[in-house]
Amino acid sequence: MIKVVIYVNKNQGIIGVLVCLCLLSLALTGSGGEATPSSDTVTIVDYTGQSVEVPYPVDRVVSLSSSASEIICALGASDKIIGRGSSSIFPPYIEDVPIVGKSSYTPSIELIIELDPDVLIADTMLTGDNREMIEAAGIPVIEESFVDPPRVTSVMSNLGLILDKEERARELISFIDQYQSIIEERTADSRSEDKPAVFLERGQPYRTASASTSSHNCITTAGGINIASGESVKYPTVSPEWVVEMNPEIIVRSVWATTGETFTREDLKEESDELLSRPGLSEVKAVKDGRVYVHSSKINSGVRSIVGELYFAKWFHPAVFEDIDPEAVHRDLVQEFYGLELEGVYVYP
Repeated sequence: MIKVVIYVNKNQGIIGVLVCLCLLSLALTGSGGEATPSSDTVTIVDYTGQSVEVPYPVDRVVSLSSSASEIICALGASDKIIGRGSSSIFPPYIEDVPIVGKSSYTPSIELIIELDPDVLIADTMLTGDNREMIEAAGIPVIEESFVDPPRVTSVMSNLGLILDKEERARELISFIDQYQSIIEERTADSRSEDKPAVFLERGQPYRTASASTSSHNCITTAGGINIASGESVKYPTVSPEWVVEMNPEIIVRSVWATTGETFTREDLKEESDELLSRPGLSEVKAVKDGRVYVHSSKINSGVRSIVGELYFAKWFHPAVFEDIDPEAVHRDLVQEFYGLELEGVYVYP
């Protein structure tokens, strides 16, 4: 039996691979020797630090995370998804797959058990109780975070291995890494005074992200300063007065589509207009300088998280990233790894 154990450093996204070759031993019987049947497995250490042993290669996957589904499809393994969360709607052909819950937070345990997958993949919204129930049914669970591009590439490597799509995973990671390197190289020498103070709003008015989140990492990697980094809650809701007092130079609002994959320009303009009309915000530097941006959450997670990070970098440092067109990168990514044309609007203005 060959057992491959993969260790992932949660903060750095560095993968170390330990391969242990175990020789089959003979189980002696009264009449002679008999070989124990082998069963190849792969052990993944997921985002929560748990070791998860799965069959190798995996053939049947339930994906409760839209980001996980997008990665699997980009790897050319969409045929292995036998169940999905209802939020998994990209690429469009995945909508033919049966729904087994709305998201990682609300899985249908009974439906999942009936499908009998080799592995279930979820994001960090999966509750401990639900994970225990799924695992008690003999189904391995991989729980992951899909926001940080470095973390996402680690997940891609892991999924490429267990799905027997390693070459495709390397191609996808290479595409992302080339732009990740550009961002890191161009922001590496930025002085503190050159980094703009950023207020990131996540969906609900004044809900933001502290230093213990992937959203914070995206801001800092793109060369910004997260004004909510010191908050004690991961995703605090702050007051309008606090934002005015902090006086950010840039405001970025991340919004979620209630239906479908994309927004229209008018949809995102409405989101921007609502924010700009709030009492008191007219005095904030970001509003005065016209540096308020709205983007779809779809480009801030999974395969497309690098697209969101490129937009952040260009908004924060327009002169440094003048030659970078995030929309063109997004278009190339969708064409190369999904065979699709880019549709809809993802940022405003």
